[in-house]
Order: sequence, then structure tokens, then C-alpha cells
Amino acid sequence: MEGFEVRHPGTLVDALTMQGGYTTRTRARKAIKNGAVKLEGNVVRIPSTVVEPGMNVTHDRGRKTVRKTPGQSMRDPGRFNTRTTRSSSKPPFDVVYEDDDFLAYIKPSGWVTAAPNPKVTTSYSRMKNWLEQQGSGNRDLHFVNKLMKDVSGICLIAKNKFWREHLQENWNDFRQGIYILVEGHLPPDDELECSEENGDRVQVQYRTMRATQKHTLLKVDAPIEAIQLIMPSLRRESCIIIGKGKTAPDPLNREGVHMFALEVTGPNGREIMVKSRVPREFLGLMKGGETPKPNKRRNAEVKFGKSDRGQRPLVRRPRSTDNWDLKTTGKPVEKNAEKPVAKPFEKPVAKPVAKPVAKPVAKPAVKKVAKPAAKKAAKPVAKKAKPTTKKNKIGEEGLK
Repeated sequence: MEGFEVRHPGTLVDALTMQGGYTTRTRARKAIKNGAVKLEGNVVRIPSTVVEPGMNVTHDRGRKTVRKTPGQSMRDPGRFNTRTTRSSSKPPFDVVYEDDDFLAYIKPSGWVTAAPNPKVTTSYSRMKNWLEQQGSGNRDLHFVNKLMKDVSGICLIAKNKFWREHLQENWNDFRQGIYILVEGHLPPDDELECSEENGDRVQVQYRTMRATQKHTLLKVDAPIEAIQLIMPSLRRESCIIIGKGKTAPDPLNREGVHMFALEVTGPNGREIMVKSRVPREFLGLMKGGETPKPNKRRNAEVKFGKSDRGQRPLVRRPRSTDNWDLKTTGKPVEKNAEKPVAKPFEKPVAKPVAKPVAKPVAKPAVKKVAKPAAKKAAKPVAKKAKPTTKKNKIGEEGLK
């Protein structure tokens, strides 16, 4: 075993090429994938792993790479017999991340992830057998997530029960990224307006990676479970997912869906980025295509990593019902709030205020003041005049 201390920031394959004595990047990459390189004492199988100055790297430059055996196919590295698995240190499927808590591998299309029947050969059973043969510490293994048989992507295996419970309970909070291969074309780097099962509308951002005259490869910022919600939006744009459904075109004999990215947060808050490459089948179908250039109004950015973490939630995307109403009806949302306010207050205020104030105040004030004043003044004067005339007449008669 040889070792060195990293002097310059970069990737692990660059460090091995500059300081490890590997003449080509291809040899350094093969050594990393075969488990011959350790970073800070842990086996790393991802050539693009970021390294910083001061990190310790140990490697075995004389270790031979795994050769092809009669029971193994180069196109499908997972399909080989038990004897080959026991004698080989190479994993049955590509491993993109591994530490003391969990492992992430790529499940190819055509494989069942896990099954309750132990007689059924699955991708998890293959990886479990390989891990158990690597050391006695890999005994408490659990699968975390499942993918459909015709779909490929990242699958996790927890190395203890604590991490299995943490990953499964918080799975919906982890951000995912998927590649979707469709027949048809979409505007470059835009958003799909989708509708959830409860009727809420959500915008899903995508990026057009490459396009040919017939197909388009999309990088979508959404979990793989959201495929059923994205399909109606794609159909409205005259796009059909490859191999999804009986009537869909199927040039690859598989579904055009691949889960390529997963952002995991550990129980202690540690952030882990797991990524994979575009499947070779996708690249073969898109050979000769071009990358569409986005227009000025297209500003969707689908990036995965620490620089973008936290700005785009994984499952609950930021809702935009206001924008949806403007696009569909052309009317702002505020108009709907004015209707219940105008109706109840217009009628009751106009009638009771106008009528009672005009009648009782104007008419009775004139009658009560004018009539009683005239009667009191006229009657008492007339009564006093009569008795005086009678008394005068009687007095005059008596004198006579």
C-alpha cells in the first residue's frame, strides 16, 4: 500500500494522477472503482469525489483489476453466478457511495429491487451477499427504497437499523433528481405545471440536456414517485415517456426514467450528495443530438449539490396559484375576494339610512309647533270678553 497527502483541491482521480503515480486517468479511475483507494481510511469508489489539501489517500497501485469470467457479462455486470461473486472483489452493480452507515448502488433496468421471497434473485440480494463477504461488520443490512423493474437509478442499503429507520422516515424530505427520455420536444429549461392528487397545482422545473429530431432528454427536479403526476403535463406538450405504457414507443426495451441524484441529510445534520451518470442506453439513443440553448425568459436551473441545497425543496415545491390563474383565466386572484364583500354590504346600508331619517324628522316638527301656539293665544282672549259685557248690562239695569 502506498499513500500521500493531498496538496491541491480537486477530485480523487486528479490527485491520483498528479501525486499517486498513475500515468493515465483511466487507470486511476479503474483503481478507484475496484476498491483499491482509501480516503481518510475509508474505501471510496467514486472517481469524482472532492478532496481537500491535507487529506490522506492510500492506494494499492499493484492491485490487479477484475477480469471478465465465463459467468459474467460486460454489458450486465450483475448477472453472474455465485462462484464468481465469492471469488471477486468487484461489486455486482456500480457503487456510487459507501461509508460506515449506508451504501448507494445503481440498479439497472430489468432487475427487481427486493422481494419477500428469498428464492427470487434481486439486486438487493446480490449486493447483500457481496457486502457480507467483504467483512464481518456487514451483517445487519436493510434495503431502504425500491424502484420499479423497468426503471434504473440509485438504491440505498443501510448497514444498521438506526440508519434504515432514519432514511425511510425522512425519505420524502430528501431531494431527488431524475432523467426522463421523451419522444417529442419541449421549450429549453422551463417549468411543467402539474396537478397533485388533492388538486393543488405545483411547478416542476426541468432542463433540456440534449435533443434530436425525434427525442429529448430532460433533467427534472422531482422525485421518481412523481412520474404519474408529470405524465399528463408532458402529454399536453405532445411528449410521451419512452417505454411508459403499452402504447408508448419503446426503442430501448425499458422505461426512459433514471434516478440520478439524491441529497441525503444524516441524523447529525451531515449532508451527503449521491449522483450517477446518464445511462448508456440514453446516450446511445441521443447520439448526434444538440443541447438546446434557452431563451432569455427561460431561467430554470436544475443543479444538485451544496451550492444549490436548501433553495429547492424536494417534494413540496413552491406553489404558484396566482401565476396559474393569470395564465389560465387572465384575471388576477384579487377579483375573487371582492365578491363576498360587495354583496352583503350594498343593500342593507342604502335602504335603512335614507327612509327613516327623511320622514320622522321633517314633518312632525312643523305640526306640533305651529298649531298649539295659535289655539292657546285665541281662546283665552275670547272667553274673558263675554263675562265682562254681561255684568255691565246687569249693573246698568239695576241702577235704572
